[in-house]
Amino acid sequence: MRSYEFECIVLQSEGDARTRHYIEREWNQAVERVDHWIHSVSISITDINGPRGGVSKRCRIILHTPLGTPIIVQETQDRISTAISLAIKRTAHTLKRKISKKRDQKRRLPQLEPELDLELEEAYHEEV
Repeated sequence: MRSYEFECIVLQSEGDARTRHYIEREWNQAVERVDHWIHSVSISITDINGPRGGVSKRCRIILHTPLGTPIIVQETQDRISTAISLAIKRTAHTLKRKISKKRDQKRRLPQLEPELDLELEEAYHEEV
């Protein structure tokens, strides 16, 4: 069950229910362990060249988290499934890396030893 806003926009003839289902399934698998860090996500699929073909299927993901700037990933491939898959993997990897960095920063904060903390508190009360 999602606790964030999920938007999927498919702007092409291939934008049927199967494509949307594929996007949701891939997304859910990629972020299932870190989805509580997500505020909102927007996934858009476009066919750049239209019927001319070529490397023209683009998947763009914009992910908002409480970790600062949004994560924006764009992938262009000749197959729509490849563009979706790679973009989702890159986005999930970037999110997990940001979370890891945030956790590392918390661990590096100087921790006062309990004895020193008690001494500082006693010294404060003596002054007051």
